[in-house]
Amino acid sequence: MDKHQEDNHQEDNHHVENHYEENKISEAVMLEEERKKWFGRGIYGSKDVPIRLLDGLIATFIIAIVVMVIYFAMNGGYRVRFHTFGGSEVASQKLRYGELVAEPEIPIKPGYKFEYWYQEEEPNLIWNFSVNKVGGDLILYAHWVPAKILVKFDLNGGTTTEGSEVLEPKEVVFNETYGELPTPVKKASTFTGWEYSGAIITSDSTVWMTGEHVLKAVWNE
Repeated sequence: MDKHQEDNHQEDNHHVENHYEENKISEAVMLEEERKKWFGRGIYGSKDVPIRLLDGLIATFIIAIVVMVIYFAMNGGYRVRFHTFGGSEVASQKLRYGELVAEPEIPIKPGYKFEYWYQEEEPNLIWNFSVNKVGGDLILYAHWVPAKILVKFDLNGGTTTEGSEVLEPKEVVFNETYGELPTPVKKASTFTGWEYSGAIITSDSTVWMTGEHVLKAVWNE
């Protein structure tokens, strides 16, 4: 091989080596670009982390939040229940945080008068429907007091000791005793007591009727 041929051969080898180096650099650049698609730094920390994986987790987290918001919006967030202790049923309410509870209709319980609603089984914690707001699930309890009941008297042919044929009604309290009862008089007869629905009523009898009623005088003639 002459010198000219040797020079050409060396030049060809040089071109091949340059082409090989260029290919290696090109492949390295492509690998780096591919790595950047999958890995990153910055907000994801100091170590390489799969960006697509993190993006998926973030998307899942956002979807979960949206689902929770929709769920609470549809279900009202919190439930307010009413405990009437044997009174008429009161429907529960579904409310969001910070909302006012709608004051329900007054419940009914035979022999008792409804006064107010209170919370946490503490009668002193009266619930104010125009001020108090919902902060979570809640139970409101009905506060009752025994009702005052009017009792009338049927003298059954007798009179009062003053000669009147009418006795003034008496106010009693449900589930308490009648207390002192009047003693009417009747010519040629002995008063033996008061009666209601076949039962003898005395001053020590407990008021079990839940509304106005009439006691009838019983005579032994």
